[in-house]
Amino acid sequence: MIRQPDRTRPHPLTPPPGRAGAMVLAAAILPAIVALAGPLLLAGPVRAEAPRFTTAEFGWLDRLCRMTGAAAPSPAALAIAGTAAREHDAFGGHVIGPGGTMIRFGAVEADVVRDEAAGRGVPWRQVMRYWETLGPLTEGPLQARRIQRLTEDSGATGAGDLVPLADLLARLRGTSLPEPERDALVQAALRAAAVDIPWSAAFVSHVVVTAGVSRVRFQASMAHFDFVAEAARRSRDEAQGLSPGAFYRACDPRATPLRPGDLLCLHRHDPAAVGDGYAALVPALAMGVRPVWNLHCDVVVAADRRRRLATLIGGNVLQSVARRDLRIDRRGILARPRHVRSCPQEGRIGPLCQPEAAPWFVVLQATDPADP
Repeated sequence: MIRQPDRTRPHPLTPPPGRAGAMVLAAAILPAIVALAGPLLLAGPVRAEAPRFTTAEFGWLDRLCRMTGAAAPSPAALAIAGTAAREHDAFGGHVIGPGGTMIRFGAVEADVVRDEAAGRGVPWRQVMRYWETLGPLTEGPLQARRIQRLTEDSGATGAGDLVPLADLLARLRGTSLPEPERDALVQAALRAAAVDIPWSAAFVSHVVVTAGVSRVRFQASMAHFDFVAEAARRSRDEAQGLSPGAFYRACDPRATPLRPGDLLCLHRHDPAAVGDGYAALVPALAMGVRPVWNLHCDVVVAADRRRRLATLIGGNVLQSVARRDLRIDRRGILARPRHVRSCPQEGRIGPLCQPEAAPWFVVLQATDPADP
């Protein structure tokens, strides 16, 4: 059952008074504005024009996030971290050390190698398991890309078009081909879809749902945007004194200690075009604006303050389920890079080059009813 606003229940931190009426009014009229301006909003990243959180609301959320981050992770959060670790082991994925050092190049999404001794399955079939958390493969959003004339002409170029996987599977299974040939083509189509459609959000959704978090409290999705926006709305509601319904709240990654079960998220847009991190983006997401949507989230599985390292696991990182270490400070907060250097061969900041300098703009803090 979805929780309804409750202004009578005491809260460990008293939210600031103020703009609840204005926020409600804005929330009511914003969908209409978004509908009218849809083509413009979808044309590219834009700076948020929605009402920002007040200084008092930001301060209150910062204290709440830090207080929760200082507490031990909940059983639900630990279950999420444990599930992510088991998925990484089952996939046999990459291991990336501090600073982006590649320690082990593991299996990738297109591989068909089965490691029976390690209890690992076929990597591309593992990717399909993540998608199956979101629905049947014969009905879901998966597609395979086709580039015109590429079969005959190795020099053919272009983005091509996307063919729904469900249509391909229906046609293949309806043919009169012998079973081995038909099954080989079905598997080839599935493997192509595993490569052609980003699956990092499906991985996170699979981990969180498999760990036992109700879909009422977590919006499992093929897009990170959906559960990041859900967490942003929870933070807005809590700042306004409303009872939260979502499992995750949105917190500032440069001020909040990381704990197992949290999600650390970055965007893949030009920071100069979309604003400066948490303060600019999260209030807009809470109000229904889309200043960013090309996102990626990793699951935090450990935070070692003594070694000052947080261990994260994410899907579709270098085409694999990758475990990587990011530097944190003595408080457990994501560290700022001391010296931002150029990446080799004009490469981009990412998993293997200055990973702490990537645009990590929000940490989704795992909670349960026992947490503040």
